[in-house]
Amino acid sequence: MECDKKYITIQQLEQHNKPGDLWVSINGKVYNVSDWSKYHPGGKTPLLNLAGKDVTDAFTAYHPTTAWQYLNKFFTGYRLKDYKVSEVSKDYRNLIHEFTKAGMFENKGHTAVFTLISVAAMFGFVFYGVLCCNSLWVHLCSAMVLGMAWIQSAYIGHDSGHYIVMSGHGWNKLVQLITGNCLTGISIAWWKWTHNAHHIACNSLDYDPDLQHIPVFAVSSRLFNSVQDRTLNIMGIIVFWTWFPLLVSWLPNWSHRVMFVLTSFVVTSIQHVQFCLNHFSANVYVGPPKGNDWFEKQTNGTLDISCSPWMDWFFGGLQFQLEHHLFPRLPRCHLRQVAPLVKDLCNKHNLPYKSLSFWEANELTIRTLKMAAMEARDVNNSGVSKNLLWEAVTIHG
Repeated sequence: MECDKKYITIQQLEQHNKPGDLWVSINGKVYNVSDWSKYHPGGKTPLLNLAGKDVTDAFTAYHPTTAWQYLNKFFTGYRLKDYKVSEVSKDYRNLIHEFTKAGMFENKGHTAVFTLISVAAMFGFVFYGVLCCNSLWVHLCSAMVLGMAWIQSAYIGHDSGHYIVMSGHGWNKLVQLITGNCLTGISIAWWKWTHNAHHIACNSLDYDPDLQHIPVFAVSSRLFNSVQDRTLNIMGIIVFWTWFPLLVSWLPNWSHRVMFVLTSFVVTSIQHVQFCLNHFSANVYVGPPKGNDWFEKQTNGTLDISCSPWMDWFFGGLQFQLEHHLFPRLPRCHLRQVAPLVKDLCNKHNLPYKSLSFWEANELTIRTLKMAAMEARDVNNSGVSKNLLWEAVTIHG
């Protein structure tokens, strides 16, 4: 009966927002996930970032319907007294429901298989070019192909990290280990820790690790806390740093080796530029994310890159960055299909839907960086004794 139910307010929920005392609300029911945070497959950081808040939209975005059955063991017996659902969230949840009914989350298509085949073919060409040819031009082409192979491997590693490549979690982890650690030298532990936190706190200057490049990089031993198979992670990195130096050493002289390494790395910069375009020129905010404005935060902090369908392979599906952030469990083969629905929903609720060409996005990003640089250089406009550049370099954290 309704009178037998226990209620707490949003303000009371917000008090349980730290390690060891971590509560969240899903659909108005309050759950204690303090102990579970240590075993959470996505790491404890996303839970800490949303501690003491309603996380219904984030939970729905990241978890299949089968995950709901496990919530009962964390139920505190309390419900939110003042729980409300915004019109945006209602529409967003309806979209997820429709995608689920249509089987879109389970239907992974053949994109990943084709990409894996193309990656295998590119690596075959690279090894043949290095091991069987002495021509400088063949080695140069091999280096360029290796860069493209790394880009496509990273896309597959990203998708498998979201468990949208294979049907089972074990197979997805294997694909991620091979394409991430072994082929590109990207640590599974680092990727999982930073990427999950990035999705939850998209473009938060304080909580999004993808924006934490001040003054250069932030390194922490906690990157490995959420990874159970540390041995596999380390072994995968060792595999990369075994085959790649050996491949380079097979080249006939040092000029070929330096050219090969530099060229392959330069080609991969295309992917890094794309990642910058998706977020650097979008809106940022200060402080932790809020659970009740999930849709709004994703639209404000994300930029799409418009392109022809034949370019989808090149961009790895991540040109639909907003769609991916809203539906991280959706295989990339469906992102172009759902993009018009997302755009309509943004228009309905007067939210930004930014989709620019690759060159337009570059211009916007450079213009944004220039504005920040000008502000940092201007002592008078900064309002502090030292300019913003000094503050950025010396800030704690």
